[in-house]
Amino acid sequence: MSAGIAVAFLGLAAGVASAQSTPAVIRGDGAFTIGWLASDTHSAGPYDRNNWVDSLFGAASAGWHWTDNLKSEIDFGAGTESRVFRTEQVSIAGRLTYHTIESRFRRRTLGLSQQYQFFHNVWFHPHVALGVNFTWERQTDDPGPIYLYDQPTGTSRIEQPERSGDSRTALNVSPFVAIGYKAYLTDRTFFRNDVRVAFHGGPSETVLRLGFGFDF
Repeated sequence: MSAGIAVAFLGLAAGVASAQSTPAVIRGDGAFTIGWLASDTHSAGPYDRNNWVDSLFGAASAGWHWTDNLKSEIDFGAGTESRVFRTEQVSIAGRLTYHTIESRFRRRTLGLSQQYQFFHNVWFHPHVALGVNFTWERQTDDPGPIYLYDQPTGTSRIEQPERSGDSRTALNVSPFVAIGYKAYLTDRTFFRNDVRVAFHGGPSETVLRLGFGFDF
């Protein structure tokens, strides 16, 4: 539902923009950015303390200006591998014990947004944006060894050794809001900085990006 609303908004904004009588001075732009990505892993484990993980994030974007102030943008991004550890309770031969699971995450994203760019100055252009984010999250769980305490001998033994887990990929579709700016270095090249927050039952992803781009 949220993805449908965001896509409908993008189409409506583009239709309104096409009806404007003043053509855009800039037709399009492209940019390359790097930054920091913080994501909620949505873990269902009952003993987790912190489900947020961090990673480096790189992206490439392309935008089309309907007017000087209204722009549609598409971007592709990917994060480095991030890790989180959680504890899980298991039952072995009727006895309860715990073991640690290391979860590794990699994310690839596709973002579609509609931006409103303020002012008609030459060098500095702040903007706000509303859009939808498609995130492919690959998760690999590596269960650690399971130990049992042997009361007669007073020692612990490995009941189940460490093993490699299975990988799975899930697609999450989330609306997002963003705020940022373009600061021009020359007539056609600029420095870009923005912050994006996506929502999936609450804030689920935050991206801080900076980079350079060009107009065409």
